[in-house]
Amino acid sequence: MDVRIPRGIQRALCLAALLLPAHAGTIVPTPPTLQPADLDVTCPLPIDDQPAARPSLTSPWTHPPLCVPSTDGTTKFCVYTNSRHGPRGWSILTTPETAADSVWLLNRALNDTDRTTTTAAVAARSREPPAYRVVDIAGKGKGVVTTRKVAKYEEILVDHATFLVDILFTTQVPAFRGYRLLHAAVNQLADPESVLTLGQSNPLARDQVENILRTNGFSTKLGGAPHIALYPVVSRINHGCQPNAYTLFKPETLQVSIRAARDLEAGEEITHSYIPIGAPTSERAKRLSRWGFTCRCSLCEADAEAREASDKRRAEIQQLRDHAIRAYQAGRAYQALRFTRQVINLLGPEGLWQLYPEQYENVARIFYTLRDRANAEKYANMSLGLLAEQGEIPRADREAVERLLARFEEEEGGRY
Repeated sequence: MDVRIPRGIQRALCLAALLLPAHAGTIVPTPPTLQPADLDVTCPLPIDDQPAARPSLTSPWTHPPLCVPSTDGTTKFCVYTNSRHGPRGWSILTTPETAADSVWLLNRALNDTDRTTTTAAVAARSREPPAYRVVDIAGKGKGVVTTRKVAKYEEILVDHATFLVDILFTTQVPAFRGYRLLHAAVNQLADPESVLTLGQSNPLARDQVENILRTNGFSTKLGGAPHIALYPVVSRINHGCQPNAYTLFKPETLQVSIRAARDLEAGEEITHSYIPIGAPTSERAKRLSRWGFTCRCSLCEADAEAREASDKRRAEIQQLRDHAIRAYQAGRAYQALRFTRQVINLLGPEGLWQLYPEQYENVARIFYTLRDRANAEKYANMSLGLLAEQGEIPRADREAVERLLARFEEEEGGRY
């Protein structure tokens, strides 16, 4: 059997070993370097883009890969599908090398899903219904609402990527070939309708699946390469300029977690921001126009006086942040500290809670450069404590604070 070995195989382990259940707390080991002469061809290769008609039991794929060459013929892109992953399965449209380089990640995601990390599995285990449901919402189409009270920072749902597409595929493959692969990738899923029923609002798209990706896709990385990722449940969550939920990406499992930004009541619509938070009305409208809708959230629908006051505060926050950066870069630490504290005082009225950890870290950095270790530690604890509460980091302990201060030393040591 003639097996071609692209560059990625040096970082891929034999699948028979990769698909063994992961042990708790074990990090994927660095595999030995495999030279072509030593390769055991009886071990199925994830990069083999010309497999047998039926993939073996040790393959991470449930369908033979479908491939097309790039326009210049220098590479190829293939659809890799595992229809048994989670409730919907997943398809990845990428290069054979990226698929090979990412086998360890795919294996970890599969194991984590099997260990009941998905929302439905967690609910089944705890005998509690999911904290959300997808419903029709007047004037918005589909949306997501809570089914019970949800506490601030509590995880509402976890969704895994159902479809990933290499960014280069969108520019290096002719449309007539590309659309064929896009549709094959979706049709091979266990639940194609979970993708095909998603919203389509991009005027530049010429194909249904392309439109769905352009409208609902998130940017992520697979094997170090930029990809578009589709999360069907998260895609149902509508936008809010003062959102009551936020998104946490889990790159190690290609999952997204949605958490409450404040206490939520049962039946409340869940919203998150499609754009960076903190922009004034006109800028938000411009950014949101790519999704083809006019925002009707409570902030955008407020009376003119309230919108004006909000826009003024948000413009002042951005101006003060810029002033603080310039002052710090110019060596005026006390001035930077004053500007940063003013920013912190303005965040509350605008509900920009996501910016608190960043600003507390900035204050900690400034105090560290001033050799005020007590205040540096105080604000480092405040920043890391909030990040831990929000689920951004596992915990905020002494070791985490020391790591943050060590980073300040490394990055700012020459400043004083």
